[in-house]
Amino acid sequence: MNNDKIRERIKRSRKTAGLTQEYMGVKLGISTNSYRELERGSTGLVNPKLELIAALLNVSLEYLIFGSESLSDNTLIDKCQKKYERIIDELKREYRITIAELEGEIKVLKTNLETKERVIGVIKEESRGTEYLESLSKE
Repeated sequence: MNNDKIRERIKRSRKTAGLTQEYMGVKLGISTNSYRELERGSTGLVNPKLELIAALLNVSLEYLIFGSESLSDNTLIDKCQKKYERIIDELKREYRITIAELEGEIKVLKTNLETKERVIGVIKEESRGTEYLESLSKE
């Protein structure tokens, strides 16, 4: 944990939020001077205060400590949802193609089966006809 970088992010976030050092001091329950020293590095950072500082600046604690993007739970949910919606859409497209191909193959198989059944029917009819003729000739 690099305290200098944390202080820089606190100061930058405070300015971005349009908040004064005086306001931060009051909200943190410390004097304005103590807050100034905190930003300058003259005083140590106190972890319990970091959570409150992050909340006041509307950034995540992770951002202050590690410098990663500040993401709210809703933002994370939205990002995940968009990512998985894309994946689902890609899978649907891929499977639509596969399903269409399979439906085409099934249609061909059904046609072949119907044709074979017709041929078998004709052969059976011919066979019955032949058997009938043979039975007549034996009489």
